[in-house]
Amino acid sequence: MFDDDLIGRHKSEIDTPALLLYMDAVERNIAKMANIFSDKECKLRPHIKTHKLPMIAHKQIEAGAIGITCAKLGEARIFFESGIKDILIANEIVGDRKIQRLVNLSGYGDLIVCVDHFENARDISEAAGKVGRKINVLVEVNVGLNRCGVRPGKPALNLVQEITRLKNLIFRGVMGYEGGLFIKDLEQKKNKCEECNRLLMETRDLIEKDGFPVEIVSAGGTNTFYLTGLYPGITDVQVGSYVTMDAHNTYHGVDFEQAITVLTTVISRLERERAVTDAGKKSLSTDEGLPTCKEPGITVSTLNEEHGHLRIESPDRDLSVGDKIEIVPSHGCTTIPLHDHYVAIRNDYVESVMEIRARGASQ
Repeated sequence: MFDDDLIGRHKSEIDTPALLLYMDAVERNIAKMANIFSDKECKLRPHIKTHKLPMIAHKQIEAGAIGITCAKLGEARIFFESGIKDILIANEIVGDRKIQRLVNLSGYGDLIVCVDHFENARDISEAAGKVGRKINVLVEVNVGLNRCGVRPGKPALNLVQEITRLKNLIFRGVMGYEGGLFIKDLEQKKNKCEECNRLLMETRDLIEKDGFPVEIVSAGGTNTFYLTGLYPGITDVQVGSYVTMDAHNTYHGVDFEQAITVLTTVISRLERERAVTDAGKKSLSTDEGLPTCKEPGITVSTLNEEHGHLRIESPDRDLSVGDKIEIVPSHGCTTIPLHDHYVAIRNDYVESVMEIRARGASQ
């Protein structure tokens, strides 16, 4: 549990495990990305699935972002209620109850949703018609990562032709996703990214040639922003992880500051080469591998549910029971939802304790 009594205290006084959010690094990351795109035709539509905090989203928009991206209706509701006005749900919303929620939520601002199937689009149109609303849609195109999305080219055009006949939908454009191209070889990564973006842009051209204006071509992520953001015709990129960063993105060359760590306490050191902390898999995700230690000379060797095992490379390292160390998550997007709160840090002192507002908004 955290309370206001922490505010003003040094981070060493925080009980553990705790998710630390370094606000000065967050603000520098936001400013750096905004500056990169300040003179570009492509704009930022940051994905909030990483930080899940309306305050950060407002800072991103103040820095020039045109809106935000989210993955779920629950996230969109929370951010609309916080005052965000332009939200893309980069996902398909399927099923009568969810579609009803979508239609009602659309009255809160400029809401856009993705479709890749005519029957789903028809269901959304019919539900919107019952309440006298029109829903903005993007056609999601599968550019090669084989998640959601209709095949590029003619299949995507066919879907656009069908959904533009639905009187309660407004076709706004297309979306692709190549942000998952975590390829260490930079030339190979560049070539694959260009291939994905070429498929998306050729699809846009085909749609426009058939008489349907394409206002939005949304794509990308933190991992590919420097490639997709410069690709001609892409209108916005859905950068997310850059705000908080993690070891996985750093390993793949993303050059932003690490703004989150998990503070943990050494609870056992019975051997010179090994120590155990109080942060395990319930505090740190492992879907992108093991996390790393912020300070050199210590390695996370394995995680149990409630225990983190450290390998101490220098046995003479002064590390005692009760000492606190910071762990860098391997994947911020899946570590952050394991915590209820951020402990916001500035100059190593607690600035605020903030509820992670969109934690658990998975529907």
